[in-house]
Amino acid sequence: MRTATRDAVALRRYLQRHAETGLPEHVFSTPHWQQVLVIPAYRESSALLERLAQLPEGDGRTLVILVLNRPDSDTDPQANDGLRDALAHSTTQQGRLPQATRDTVPVYCLDPRTDLYLYDMEMLRGPTPGAQGVGLARKTGCDIALQWMAAGGISGHWLCSTDADATLPTAYFAQLESAAPGAVAAVFPFRHMPGDDAACTHATALYELRLHHYVLGLEYANSPYAFHTLGSSLAIRANAYAHVHGFPKRAGAEDFYLLNKLAKLGAVARLQGGCIELQSRHSSRVPFGTGPAVAAIMAAEHANDAALFYHPQCFEALAALLASLPALAAEPERAIAWLLRDRGLQALLARHAEAALATLGIAAALAHCRRQSNTDAQFQRHFHQWFDGFRTLKFIHALRDAGWPSCSLRELAGLAPQLWPQPESHIESLAAEGPHEVEKLRHRIRQHWGWQ
Repeated sequence: MRTATRDAVALRRYLQRHAETGLPEHVFSTPHWQQVLVIPAYRESSALLERLAQLPEGDGRTLVILVLNRPDSDTDPQANDGLRDALAHSTTQQGRLPQATRDTVPVYCLDPRTDLYLYDMEMLRGPTPGAQGVGLARKTGCDIALQWMAAGGISGHWLCSTDADATLPTAYFAQLESAAPGAVAAVFPFRHMPGDDAACTHATALYELRLHHYVLGLEYANSPYAFHTLGSSLAIRANAYAHVHGFPKRAGAEDFYLLNKLAKLGAVARLQGGCIELQSRHSSRVPFGTGPAVAAIMAAEHANDAALFYHPQCFEALAALLASLPALAAEPERAIAWLLRDRGLQALLARHAEAALATLGIAAALAHCRRQSNTDAQFQRHFHQWFDGFRTLKFIHALRDAGWPSCSLRELAGLAPQLWPQPESHIESLAAEGPHEVEKLRHRIRQHWGWQ
């Protein structure tokens, strides 16, 4: 079956079997929008409308689908009234927002090239079950966009996802166009901006470094899953979204699990250029992720001593494993620990890595990879389908628990391998871990990836 036919079948099946039910369906006489941006909103103020009124221009008209939601853990029925009232009066600093109807879709006209469609999920369906959280909100918005693409209202092929606290770079949609034609998803550059609370700003900067350090470790190990997983900085090719059955309905990590599935279909593009700017702010909206992690750092007696970073030797073990794939294919009789030692891994770490892999079920996985493969390339492709981003993380966690504990930024300075893109002299200066040094390191990381 040709790719276009497979995509059409996947789209039809997704809309019939897996899309959320009861969503607004419309028949369009013309494509009104070229781009679509999905934003979940919960307890946001009227300031959100000011930010949305300054969205970057794309190639033609942009549709913003704003999904208003409230988790059932929040018993306040007025949690979203501030934003509802702002939309009801529909005023910004530029004046009253005009309203229009595109065929039968009512929209607010943020500017001559940007429309806002409000899907008040809380009013229509009630509070969101706690276990489904923001994942359901993202999925609902993307499902609406996908339906309207299929109905001819949206001509573009990307589902862009961001958050209510995000400010997009001026070339946001142009950056997306630079993604390779075969990419199934794209991840935008991002950075957290200083807020009014200095302690929150510093804690958020440290947490951002934690995210970067993990991706740098995967990059060091040549993992195909070396990309950030933030729902605020993500775009998904529409046909790929249908193939993987959309966002998982989870209260957190929905972005991680979606990208994990997408990466098995094709490339996840790491975009360069301007950064999405995220607010450094207190948040308890999700059970894990940036908000709770920042709160935990701030609760520590000394934020700089927080053990945020995986031990670099965990990534050394991962690098040895991935470099050993040809040997794993050709020498099934050899113990994995010996193959890892051949790659220079110390004996104790090699033994614990072998034990971690055994717990993950590597014996059966390797047998399957060998049966299904005639070439090294096929073997590696099958291996990475099994040893995906989720199992990679479990492998890292197993090594952490086996004796290579997480460490602080100061402790990283004396450990190998050094994953930061820094000269040794600068790494040593991080022992002070002051906000100035942290910001210098964030800047160098952005330079390393071509982020502006």
